[in-house]
Amino acid sequence: MPVIAISNYFQTSPSFTDVVSYSTDAYGAVAQKQFTLAQDVQAGDVINADGALWATGDASAFVVVSEHVVEAGTKFINVLRAPNVGSLVCLKSDNLVFASTADKDAGIAFLQSQGFQTQEFFTS
Repeated sequence: MPVIAISNYFQTSPSFTDVVSYSTDAYGAVAQKQFTLAQDVQAGDVINADGALWATGDASAFVVVSEHVVEAGTKFINVLRAPNVGSLVCLKSDNLVFASTADKDAGIAFLQSQGFQTQEFFTS
């Protein structure tokens, strides 16, 4: 009898718990902001103020915690509030998505400069 992989039939997308390992206030750590998306986004994507995936040199970074959001003009997206204006948040750095793998180290350093704590923590 063959083994059936449920993931072949039911697609899953990352969620808040795939991105955040700890937060002192899970509700206060989230803010809703309006973006004009350059592509579909989902929890774990790090985007800039223009709605594109964060790349080295971008002046702002927002960690998406909304489940899959389809690119279609201007959307309200749930993002993490930077700890310097909200509560303590520890991110699972291995689950963050940047414009390229080359941007990942710089992106994590940028998020740390905003007060986010990071740790390697594989969940997916």
